[in-house]
Amino acid sequence: MQRWWRERGAWTDESLVDRLLAAPARFGADRVAVVDGGVRLTLGGLVERSGRVAAALHARGVRPGDVVAYQLPNWWESVVLAWGILRLGAVASPVTPTLREREVGFVLRCTGARIMVVPERFRGHDHVATVAATGFDGEVLVARGASGPASFDALLREGEPPTVTVRADDPAVVLWTSGTTSDPKGVVHSHQGLRHEADSLVAGHDLRADDRLLLPMPATHVAGLTYGVLLPPCVGVPAVLMDVWDPGEGLALLAAERITVMISTPVFLRGMVDHPRFAATDVSSLRLFSLGGAGVAPSMVREGGEAFGCWCKRTYGSTEYPTLTTGRVGDDPELDATTDGRLIGEAELRIVDPATGRDVAEGEPGEIWARGPEMAWGYLDPSLDAEAFVDGWFRTGDLATFRDGHLRVIDRLKDIIIRGGENVSAGEVESLLVAHPGVRDAAVVAVPDRLMGERVCAFVVPSGARPPTLEELAGYLATRGLARFKIPERLEVRDDLPRTASGKVQKASLREEVR
Repeated sequence: MQRWWRERGAWTDESLVDRLLAAPARFGADRVAVVDGGVRLTLGGLVERSGRVAAALHARGVRPGDVVAYQLPNWWESVVLAWGILRLGAVASPVTPTLREREVGFVLRCTGARIMVVPERFRGHDHVATVAATGFDGEVLVARGASGPASFDALLREGEPPTVTVRADDPAVVLWTSGTTSDPKGVVHSHQGLRHEADSLVAGHDLRADDRLLLPMPATHVAGLTYGVLLPPCVGVPAVLMDVWDPGEGLALLAAERITVMISTPVFLRGMVDHPRFAATDVSSLRLFSLGGAGVAPSMVREGGEAFGCWCKRTYGSTEYPTLTTGRVGDDPELDATTDGRLIGEAELRIVDPATGRDVAEGEPGEIWARGPEMAWGYLDPSLDAEAFVDGWFRTGDLATFRDGHLRVIDRLKDIIIRGGENVSAGEVESLLVAHPGVRDAAVVAVPDRLMGERVCAFVVPSGARPPTLEELAGYLATRGLARFKIPERLEVRDDLPRTASGKVQKASLREEVR
């Protein structure tokens, strides 16, 4: 497959660093790359600042292959840091700012990160204290709010970066996703795969030289990283960053910055359309609104296209395979609304009976198996690879049909909940719930939600006469370091849970009940 992709030109010898360094000459050094409030960082400025960060990290002992972790919001510092790490041949491991001690500690232990970069405080949370609570013994650098040698500003005072050879097939990032395991899974991507992902999106979204992208999604997620960090230098599309989502502010930025493209989840579209100022806002610049994640209803795609007067479509991908399908220019608008689109680039898929591993007939439901040049190498924990990868195919765990070249995702085989684009492992939440003294048994499922796509619902069997309340369980989970977005927002108390003869909880019936 690697030979095939090279023959087709999908794989080359060009790394992400090569693409960054060529960007000023290719698109113009003064072309804006990132907008963050009052900061307008050009491509030339991105190259210069990322070089200084690379020099500073090298002076702190970071070498090719070392991991540098960071938990930064959508700030320009996050973009500069990511590119500084890559320029050293090191590996970036972004961590979503909403994660707390439990998850952050797990990531730091698994990666063996040498350095962790965090904000001093963000949205009222003390991130420095969170890292300290994990027992991390590496160096902690602080962005915004700190001064001195441990501040991010100190990194920008260094000189020229060292000369490091970065190859296209070197590892570039470790991203984190929740799946059927209780703990997050580290997904390893190479320079090669991520560069191809950026390039393939040009055709997939019909990206143009004058496009401007609004990014409310976290740049620590695969989509946010792709669109907010990689696209500006790789294909010349500027990214306007939002660190905290506010629909009114999003509308204001859309009008002021003349945004042409939004790639996000339904929660962002819904919030903007429902906002009181929507009717009075000039949204005429927007030409594309592409929706991904769980719960993209056809009615929402139709409504988005009509409300914004733009091309609105669905996109399907995952942390392991960033973009597999998307609606394409010229497709029937009804297909844009009712399917997840067509394959992009050199991507391939099979629809497989998960029980037998055999392909099903066209139009019949089965598990999506995907293969392509932007697919992840595998997991940081190689013991997880055998179940997820079969003969070069990635088993997505999603159920779908494929007819006439169009994919339609139906459901998930994986036991995860996608709340506003954030993956929540049901197993992780369940394992913490059953440790509560008032809980004998627990099962966690998704409850559909108009705004967030899905929310977390906990079915609980109490251990005593008085069942715990939702507020009590939420407080308990918070003290265990669980991220806020993973905490159940609905509680169902039961005398017992439905189980199969082998003892497995019948979650299908619980999901149907809350639906």
